[in-house]
Amino acid sequence: MSGKLWMFSDQLDDEDLEFARHSFFRYADGIAYYRLTEKTITRLAKEAEAIYKIDGKMVLVRRDLFESYLRKQYRKTGRGPGLEEKDESSR
Repeated sequence: MSGKLWMFSDQLDDEDLEFARHSFFRYADGIAYYRLTEKTITRLAKEAEAIYKIDGKMVLVRRDLFESYLRKQYRKTGRGPGLEEKDESSR
């Protein structure tokens, strides 16, 4: 294993290792791996500026930019992408 994956090897399965091998992923692969909807993956990839279009048809998402954006945006707040924050006034 290269990089820092070896530090988390007890928490990773074959699917994680296979996904980490690729620098880019298609929307369908991202939907299956991250368990998010297509709309959410598309929105987050655009916000992360991680979208690459090939020949005007195929869309790839750069995994390192996408995951970096997810860590930066959602780790601090403790809420996941696609989840709305509860309105404090309704409590």
